[in-house]
Amino acid sequence: MKKSRFIKRLIAIVIAILWNTDIQAQKAKEFYATAGWMYLAPQSKSSTLRMISTGSSSVDVELPDTAVRLSKSNTLGFSGGYFFTDHWAAELTAGIPPEFDIKGWDVLSPLGKIAKTTAWTPILQVKYRQPIIPKLSISASVGATYCWFTNSKVVNDQLDVMLGGPTDLRVSGAFTPVFSSGLNYTITDRWFVGGNFTVIPLKVDAYLTTHNQTTNQIDKYKIKVDLNPIITYVSVGYVFKKKVKNN
Repeated sequence: MKKSRFIKRLIAIVIAILWNTDIQAQKAKEFYATAGWMYLAPQSKSSTLRMISTGSSSVDVELPDTAVRLSKSNTLGFSGGYFFTDHWAAELTAGIPPEFDIKGWDVLSPLGKIAKTTAWTPILQVKYRQPIIPKLSISASVGATYCWFTNSKVVNDQLDVMLGGPTDLRVSGAFTPVFSSGLNYTITDRWFVGGNFTVIPLKVDAYLTTHNQTTNQIDKYKIKVDLNPIITYVSVGYVFKKKVKNN
């Protein structure tokens, strides 16, 4: 019993020492940068497609059992940050804008890929970092992003036929909060590796504009899409150390 109590106390003392010992690469008033692989996995679902206007007339006509989903994507990611203290930092994360396939769902499933779009999601966050054992630290971050989309286009002729003519696609942008957690492992006083897990509760609207060949009018459609991407970022980082002045 005495031996068991001694071991427990010893473990508690070691944990306390490690918890309060700053042995990480990054310190107060230092900049750092990272680069690595970014995997984006939208947890997407959508409403049904609705016609909202035809010609100059506003309408609200549902196309039953029509829905879409987004594919997963990979890209090269980057981040940069500045530690105000040994624990608190501001961080900007971005990547080469990834392209996503938009796939038909429910009755649109047989169409497969119906469109594509490119997403821009620069993320600005405040990070809190805490060492847990030698060379290893955990972090939690909260921030925001404004996500917008470019190069959005319909790529499936069957969708054009279904809607009555050539169709253009536009996806709205959105401002939304961002939540992250991560692990960093210090290799040297300048180099480190890390893994980060980010959740973005993102909702957007997609608009389809069809040049109807039968009526010779413009038909417009709208669909609400919950993207809610989960981003995994594995990176290598470098700390820009402060120069020590020689006396």
